[in-house]
Amino acid sequence: MKNAAFVVFKKELTRFFSDKRLLFTTVILPGLIIFLMYTVMGEAMNTSFNTDDSTFDIAVVNMPDILENSFESERYNITDINTDDINSIRDKISNKDYQLCIVFPEDFNESLLTYTTIEKDRTVPNVEIYYNSSDIQSSNAYSEAVSILSSVEETVSNVFDVNRLDSPDNENIYDVASDEEASGLLFAMILPMILMVMMYSSCVSFSVESIAGEKERGTIASLLITPTPRNQIIIGKVLALSVMALLSGISSFLGTILSMPMLMGNMEDAVGGISAEYYVFSDYLWLILIILTTIILFVTLISILSTFAKTVKEASSLVMPLMIVVMLVSFGSMYGTEAKSELYWYAIPVYNAVQSMVGIFSFNASPVNIGVTILVNLLLSSVGLLVLTKMFNNENIMFGK
Repeated sequence: MKNAAFVVFKKELTRFFSDKRLLFTTVILPGLIIFLMYTVMGEAMNTSFNTDDSTFDIAVVNMPDILENSFESERYNITDINTDDINSIRDKISNKDYQLCIVFPEDFNESLLTYTTIEKDRTVPNVEIYYNSSDIQSSNAYSEAVSILSSVEETVSNVFDVNRLDSPDNENIYDVASDEEASGLLFAMILPMILMVMMYSSCVSFSVESIAGEKERGTIASLLITPTPRNQIIIGKVLALSVMALLSGISSFLGTILSMPMLMGNMEDAVGGISAEYYVFSDYLWLILIILTTIILFVTLISILSTFAKTVKEASSLVMPLMIVVMLVSFGSMYGTEAKSELYWYAIPVYNAVQSMVGIFSFNASPVNIGVTILVNLLLSSVGLLVLTKMFNNENIMFGK
């Protein structure tokens, strides 16, 4: 039967798309959940670390005249206290009623005004700042107070500057990295890991049920007794499962990309303009090919394990070690600076997909390396299909005899 594989392929997709609940939970819901989860996480992070609207209650001992103007903002509620009150204020900081307690030496003013140089045997004044690191407000107030004190110290004892920003808008002209490169670095560190885990999870959700589920229910027998060649059944199933997993993976990918600006919003100053607009059509084309061939490989491997199993529960246990391998390999992208350039790395399954994605997202992808990755994935998938054919022809494996 020349069109047997297409018939099986069509049958599997028809069952999938006709089940609206399954379609929603496996295609729409993953991307929606990821988008909402990352958006909420980003909003929470921005709220926690954004101190623009915060007001800090600060107790000060021996406030020096030279610092009064630095703390005259409406953000700081300054309370002058004596040394006898320090312990009670520390208790209030512990209870999160106060954010800081700053204790200046009594001769702090004189020490600054008479300063000329730091002599070898001279002891510099020590400013004590009590804060609560378990309180975000207290930690933020501590960081701001240290920044203010450091600025005052520089005005008094400034020997030299490093990368002083003299431009009116304080634009950093010393960092030669462009926004495109900064975005590429961030995406290359995070997205390959997220995509690989999402793709594998999508493949597991479909492949385990398609074969082990049918064996458990006994419906696989009715399919195998038909005159359809078993290799055609396998090809049809693998292609259909790959399409389903690809749709689920695309949904998760879109949810991640759309929520990334909000998730990384609090890093804007450190990383620069985070945007996916720097990627061109060829980048997305390479990425889709990598994702598609990797999904086909995942589906094939999981289908082999699922065919060995007699129940869905057993199949789920068998695919867990492979899940651990995928996660460990994927996490490697978070610690690398750029994709491997040597060709032999791209002959290693799973790792080649991660490195190809790193190359794409960091704008240094090699078409040759990507081509090898695609070829290796398809070659291994073909070998896996031959293994599946042998397994489907084995009555002991298929019917547990």
